[in-house]
Amino acid sequence: MKQEWKLSCESDLETVAQTIAEQAGEQYCIALHGDLGSGKTTFVKHLARVWGIADVKSPSYDIMHVHQGMRTLIHIDAYRLKGKSELFLDDVCKPPFCLAVEWPEYLSLSIPFDIHLHFTIKNVTERWIQAT
Repeated sequence: MKQEWKLSCESDLETVAQTIAEQAGEQYCIALHGDLGSGKTTFVKHLARVWGIADVKSPSYDIMHVHQGMRTLIHIDAYRLKGKSELFLDDVCKPPFCLAVEWPEYLSLSIPFDIHLHFTIKNVTERWIQAT
């Protein structure tokens, strides 16, 4: 599935998160690509709200957060890993869960992602997300 969304405000990002949440299967992996500040963590916050999870913060320093709601959401920020560490998800989480990984290119393990979201900042008021 290839799809694009133009974001002019945060409610547009909320709409995209709702769309992805509705299509996500019981076991679903999302790769989040994009520059710092492009909206990856904010997207995960909106995704989490759809599943009844509040108070999602960036796992930049902790690397991984596990949230429980109507679904289990595992949120990973691999920016600081840069391929140097492995995460042992099998030891931490039992399926089913939704996995959202920021900076997946920095993980040294291969995850079969169901969708890749590419976040792009066009200017101060315009961002784009492309799904592949």
